[in-house]
Amino acid sequence: MTHSYRVTTAARRGWKSLAWCLAAGLSLLTGAEALAQEQEDPGEDPKIYSETVLEEGEGYQLKLISGIPVDDEKAEPYSREFYTLTSLAAFEKLKLPIAIQEDVRIAFEEAKTEEDKVFSIDKRIVDELLIAEEKGELTPYLKEIAEPVDEGQVQGMGPFGSCSDKVHSRSKSFSINTPINTSANFGGGFSGSFYTTGNMSGSATGEVVIKIKRSKVFWVCVPYAVRFGHARAWGNASVSNDSSINGSLSYAFNWQRQITKPHLGSLNFMIGPLPVHIGFNLPIELGVSINATVTGTLAYNGQQTATGSFDYTCNTGGCSGYANYNLGSAPTPQPVTASVSGRIYPTLWAQVAVRAYLYSERIAYAQVGLRPYLYGDLWGYYGNTCGDADGDFINETVSALTFDLDWQLYITARASAFGSSNNWNLWNTSRRHIKFWDLISGGSTALRPTLLGPASTPVNTFTNYSSRMRPCWPYGDTVSSRFSWGDGTTTSYSAAPSTTTTRAKAWTTTGTLGVQSTALSDSHGRSLNASTLRKVQVY
Repeated sequence: MTHSYRVTTAARRGWKSLAWCLAAGLSLLTGAEALAQEQEDPGEDPKIYSETVLEEGEGYQLKLISGIPVDDEKAEPYSREFYTLTSLAAFEKLKLPIAIQEDVRIAFEEAKTEEDKVFSIDKRIVDELLIAEEKGELTPYLKEIAEPVDEGQVQGMGPFGSCSDKVHSRSKSFSINTPINTSANFGGGFSGSFYTTGNMSGSATGEVVIKIKRSKVFWVCVPYAVRFGHARAWGNASVSNDSSINGSLSYAFNWQRQITKPHLGSLNFMIGPLPVHIGFNLPIELGVSINATVTGTLAYNGQQTATGSFDYTCNTGGCSGYANYNLGSAPTPQPVTASVSGRIYPTLWAQVAVRAYLYSERIAYAQVGLRPYLYGDLWGYYGNTCGDADGDFINETVSALTFDLDWQLYITARASAFGSSNNWNLWNTSRRHIKFWDLISGGSTALRPTLLGPASTPVNTFTNYSSRMRPCWPYGDTVSSRFSWGDGTTTSYSAAPSTTTTRAKAWTTTGTLGVQSTALSDSHGRSLNASTLRKVQVY
């Protein structure tokens, strides 16, 4: 009977994102309709900024926003109603002024990213424009906020048309040194626990670029809406953490949760007549996804450190920039225990993101992240279909239980708007091997290579002996091996595991000698040191 099984563990300890790019990633959100799993920033001071949904329909929301522009000394506290438009379907319902209808329609049609389809429109300006169109002249309020038309920067003949956007940027810098400690018992199909601990330190700056939409009304430019432009994050970070998994699995399951979201601060200011609020927080999430065909147990942990710098600008259309991160020295290998019957595919991750949002934490975001992966591979075998090591035409019964561990660092990005998202791998280090464990006391016999050739041979006569890894060996990396001829001489060679290597040997004296084939290591870095010994009679 044969039992063969292999477990591939992508233990992603992904600290994805600017406090991972702070310790690692920047998310910049704009707009107003809640994504299913998102919650408002719990640290937002309602005295500084608050909002209430007054009305909601297809493609729009009407909100009352109130705040104190603490980052603008000349501005007064405000309480204003704003429309958030996300679809042209809102046009018929809201009956927007002619002065901005065509402007907004063209903007939707020419939108290159999902963020381009989000408009936060001041309701007072909408109402004033409707009055102006009815009277055929600007109201006193519109005269007060109107701006001169820039030559060559307007579209449309006559009193109505489009003016160029005014682009503004605001940024906030952070210094973070925070520990991460959490554990979870999953339940369901997994009887066990997940634990992660670590520390994030570094500095970063998050920048939000916004556009002020302006419409030509009676030959002047009237600002009426705020739109999201793009997000940029830059800085440096050092991240260290340790994750482990320990438990028994009987079937597939998925688990994730947000464990905390500390508030990092906000910016409140005025651009002309329009109040602007940008908030920053630090959402931290954990997740495990495991698929299995039958049952097994697994217990291991791993540690790593990443240090470097980054500078990326992102929206839903893509990202540009650079990153330069280095993995620290390989950790001291930790004990591993496991038993399997079938195949198990666990993925572990932890995510920390510095998030900046416009008005409220909803609708759309861009994110840059630092994601270290921990890859594990658990292989087990028991049976007699793994080759004949000594050429007696009888397959030996052999066994194996091994665990292989690698790590790798990725810089990733994700951007989403209204449920449509894009993901990118922007940069990565090479994959680094940590350690290979043989988990059977006395050694896994399935690691020992085959050794074929005559049991006896005449003296001073060249005789061929051949060797290869057993056919159940699951890896394809080149293996460095050695023949030891029993007289103090050796022959070394390297070959693919499935390749049979033959070498000839002539002994100069008679007697019984021990001929040995040893698999030393492979090109991936697995240390094997597994040998098969044959007795050869030289006569």
